[in-house]
Amino acid sequence: MTRRPLRQLLCGAIALGLLCAAGTATASTAEAASATASTAEAASATVACAMDNGAQGLASSPVAGSLFSVPRADGRVDQFQLFYDSTATGGLPFIWHRDQSEPNGAYGPWVRVSAATVGPKAPYVTAAENTDGSIELLFATYGQFCHSVEDDQVGWTAPEPFGLVPSPYMGGVVLFKERDGSLDAFASTMATGSSMQLRTQRAPSIDWGTVESMGKVPDPNVGLSQPSTVDELPDGRLHLTVREWNRDRYWQITQLAPQGAWGSWELCATQQCA
Repeated sequence: MTRRPLRQLLCGAIALGLLCAAGTATASTAEAASATASTAEAASATVACAMDNGAQGLASSPVAGSLFSVPRADGRVDQFQLFYDSTATGGLPFIWHRDQSEPNGAYGPWVRVSAATVGPKAPYVTAAENTDGSIELLFATYGQFCHSVEDDQVGWTAPEPFGLVPSPYMGGVVLFKERDGSLDAFASTMATGSSMQLRTQRAPSIDWGTVESMGKVPDPNVGLSQPSTVDELPDGRLHLTVREWNRDRYWQITQLAPQGAWGSWELCATQQCA
């Protein structure tokens, strides 16, 4: 069984905001958070990725704790980091990228990915290599996640809305790479009741699939965070464990068949479903 902890799942994802609020919340608090999250998701569903075209592209100062690495299949390592730009008009940071020309080699210079800004409430960034050897980049901007792909010929594609819109209280997007190279992007949602949403890329040539719901959690007062673990079972099915964002309870869900539908959400009897 392939089991990956949260740190590895995120491929170095930046979580400078709240990952999971600790403590116990009342039902009214959860309902209020649900309403806020649903409103935010609906409002940002058609919003373009935020850009600050007035910034001159200066890496003036790094955002503390934002550096992360993405390993490549050929042994090279790419790095990403958030930098503030002293000429920016909005005061939000930008994503910068550098890579190695060979395994264990020196890194090239930092290059800004685009004029898209990250944040403000949840400056999450995550990335993974697809089966074509390109980097798939996801980042949070004003309540939604945007997507850009690195292409050796043209650089980075223009950021586009990705369709996953988790609430800032409920974590970011978690990327998971299956044994066959498929990429899965998971994010919590309150748009249709407490649930998890999923997009899958079976091959870069056919792009990402549509946003799929993984079914509602049976407890109406539950708000899920981002996945704590994603496992690929020996038979190819996926299994998730997810913590509630506002209390120390865990839920789990398993695919009924490889690349198939999902079963029902189950409340774990023990912490982290151990």
